[in-house]
Amino acid sequence: MCGFCCYFHFDNSESVYPNLDLDSALEYIHHRGPDSRGKYISPDGRCALGHVRLSIIDLAGGHQPLSNQSGDIQSVVNGELYDFERIRSELEAAGHKFKTLSDSEIALHLFEEHDLSFLEYLRGEFALCIWDSKKDRFIAARDRYGIKPLYYTICNGTLLVASEIKSFIPMGWKPEWDVDSIVSNGYTFDHRTCFKGVYKVPPAHYLIANSTGYLEVRPYWDADYPDKNLKETRTVDEMIQGVREHLIEAVRHRLRADVPLGVYLSGGIDSSCIAGIASALLREKNPDAKLKAFSISFAESEKYDESEIAERTAKFCNADFQKLSLTEDDLLTHFEDSVWHVEQPQFNLNGVGKFLLSAFVRDQGYKVVLTGEGSDEHFAGYAFFHADYLREPDLASPNGFGTLDDKQRLTRLNLFGKQAEFSKYSDKGITDDLLVDKMDRTRRMVNNVNTHTLLCKHLSLKEEYFNRPVLSQYGAPNPALTMAESINGIARYKANHKWHPLHTALYLENRTMLPNYLCNHLGDRSEMAHSIEARTPFLDHHFCEYVNHLPPSVKIKAESDGALNEKWILKEAVKPYITDEIYNRTKQPYLAPSSKGRNPLTTDLVNKLITKENLDHLGWVNTESVYEAKERYLETNDPELFKDMLFIMSFVILSQRFQVATYHTMSQATVAR
Repeated sequence: MCGFCCYFHFDNSESVYPNLDLDSALEYIHHRGPDSRGKYISPDGRCALGHVRLSIIDLAGGHQPLSNQSGDIQSVVNGELYDFERIRSELEAAGHKFKTLSDSEIALHLFEEHDLSFLEYLRGEFALCIWDSKKDRFIAARDRYGIKPLYYTICNGTLLVASEIKSFIPMGWKPEWDVDSIVSNGYTFDHRTCFKGVYKVPPAHYLIANSTGYLEVRPYWDADYPDKNLKETRTVDEMIQGVREHLIEAVRHRLRADVPLGVYLSGGIDSSCIAGIASALLREKNPDAKLKAFSISFAESEKYDESEIAERTAKFCNADFQKLSLTEDDLLTHFEDSVWHVEQPQFNLNGVGKFLLSAFVRDQGYKVVLTGEGSDEHFAGYAFFHADYLREPDLASPNGFGTLDDKQRLTRLNLFGKQAEFSKYSDKGITDDLLVDKMDRTRRMVNNVNTHTLLCKHLSLKEEYFNRPVLSQYGAPNPALTMAESINGIARYKANHKWHPLHTALYLENRTMLPNYLCNHLGDRSEMAHSIEARTPFLDHHFCEYVNHLPPSVKIKAESDGALNEKWILKEAVKPYITDEIYNRTKQPYLAPSSKGRNPLTTDLVNKLITKENLDHLGWVNTESVYEAKERYLETNDPELFKDMLFIMSFVILSQRFQVATYHTMSQATVAR
């Protein structure tokens, strides 16, 4: 687990290419790899690869950049590549000579062996860059679920690629706001960032460029789901066993490390079953083995504190339990640093909690943890998936297992429908053409599902906070459209003609919120800020491909009384590894307490950051509207307004720490000239 920063000069009229300040760029991401540092600069100066290392496997010998025997291919890798010892043996049998014992080196040799098809052989969470000097190609690739970050921009005729945006600063990049992205929330729902011209390489894609200036971003994999009209031929028991076996295999691969390994443990089934499976696997080799479990306790908020449940789970697993007790003051005190590391706005304090937990784990002498991220996105663990599950009958379920008859299904669906003003169409069913015509195009694009519209409603900056010139130039915010447009056209076709609506909703969540919020905000950036590598068994692509092809009604099982039992098949598959308490517990999302304004530290932070000077410096906000909202928040302690304040404060922090230029609309820029 590491970080990198690379540059690749396109052709120019100069005979000598400038050496950019790679050392300073690497200093900006030192937290990602404090154990060692390395760089490669091509003899002609065209390409440079810089790397900072967090040593996990082959502690003594796994330094990067890596090169092949002839030296004409160079690479840097961030992340972990699993099953690498088997792959290494196969490559050695084919004649490849390895220089290290690290997992990262297999990417280089797989590229030599299979050219651009090498990515299909990689299993794990990764981002990587390869410089192929013979073919004059620069390649950057990202794992299938976007667990590891990968950014790129073009600056002064040079392609810059890095694990974090901040490392572009010493190489000549001048931060500007991408206001269109901010208005439409592209930084959460597509492959843009808050910064103009800076993009994420999408999950399951690679970037390829050559010296002529050619640059293309191509997919190498995509999630798929079964035809909703085809009956499942496996029995329910066979599918339960399949989930169990695939998850155990995913965990087993992620226990390979040359340093101590722990687990993040909450009160939910996801982290609990990972802890249970990992403990069982470790005891297969050593009966006295004990896993270290790390948990957060929110000391002043019983509503959000799951540490007692986590401690009971740790005792069940015979794991050593370590608890970090946090107060609201702790979260608020570290909010600014958390935003700097995440590099995008925060709308709650969840990420700050993970940020501080990672520091705690590092201070306990650990570098690697297993986590439960990705389970809800594959087993439909969130309540907002329920309506899309009910939207159509599940024709694939064997013998109708876990399904409702149409009358029951529509009755349940219309309970959701009344909340969304669908009730007058209840006698015709929710998929009636008249009703679909009433939907905005963001739903018509994806077979009428509404998961994305529910998500966008709570995770975006409100229209009232943008000034008139910005709204005139970019239009009113429509983040749901951003989300629907961000998936490729082939996926939208399958959504409308092949997939069950639940699977469409899961696909949307997996390609947008998962990489941009869960894996970035709550995952890599909060963990690697303190040099912690997190491994996600639920995002093992072999496991995910198996789960994707299960029928909807084993993911959300309709009980005889009409109740919807989310993640049913996961509960059954991992039952031997969890307590009865966890098995029977209703899903509780991870939430940090949100300030209600009674804390003087909250008031101080809001008054410090939300000033007229800071707001005017942004250039795109409606200063008067934001300032009025601030005053209302300080008077009413409204939690919805607190969310808005966190959004605005995040942009102020990014503005100050990145020294972002004030945004000017097109009309303002014309006047200035």
